[in-house]
Amino acid sequence: MPTDEEGRFSMADRSAFPTTHATFLETLLVTLPEGNPREPSQRGSTGDEAAETARRHVMERYAEPLEVFVKGSSLARLGEPKELVNGFLASRLSDAEYLRAWPRSGMRFRRWLMNGMLFYGQGIARDRARAQARGSNTPVDTLDTRAGSVAAAEEHFERAWALAVVREATARVEAELAHEGRSDDFDIFRRHAIDGQPYAVFAAEVGRTAQQCAGATRLVAQRVRARLTEVLREEGVPEAELDDEIARVRGVL
Repeated sequence: MPTDEEGRFSMADRSAFPTTHATFLETLLVTLPEGNPREPSQRGSTGDEAAETARRHVMERYAEPLEVFVKGSSLARLGEPKELVNGFLASRLSDAEYLRAWPRSGMRFRRWLMNGMLFYGQGIARDRARAQARGSNTPVDTLDTRAGSVAAAEEHFERAWALAVVREATARVEAELAHEGRSDDFDIFRRHAIDGQPYAVFAAEVGRTAQQCAGATRLVAQRVRARLTEVLREEGVPEAELDDEIARVRGVL
């Protein structure tokens, strides 16, 4: 968990913690329609809803990390990162079979998407090379897929992904505490752990002692860690590897 001993987050940008979160992907796969979901005869209300929720999940959690990955790799030579990522996700997520193929791959979902993004970029570069061979003026872009060049981009992706899962875990806790009528506890956590304010600055304002504020922060931080574990399970992380993955998330932030 990316906090210090008091539960303070290592990043202080409040904008890194949106109030929305994506929906569990794996539970949707069994209800995705067979074949091409764009064919009306293969659609059903449950399948349509599952497919849309799955697409929304991937877009919300992975579009930004994939853009960071593209920016840091030779894929950036192919065009604007946002446009490339949007094109990749639009082409792949329109086919339900693409999502179904993930569990069979045995990969972490984020690794599977990174590989897919690379293959997509290679396809664009290949098409441009063919177009030029036919006399087109479209420039040819050669992708650098050497291990060293890709590794740096993967590091950027991992950090962006780690931010995304921490945001989601935190948003879930914020919603839970609001439902329980304990929004003040989350506000204390936010002001200290995220915004970096000392308890002495705001304890009187919230009607608690600094010690009580510290206790509230610890309890909320424990919940965030529990929800982070939940989110990582949704990512396909095996139970035996959850502690290592949490440490990895903390390490890249």
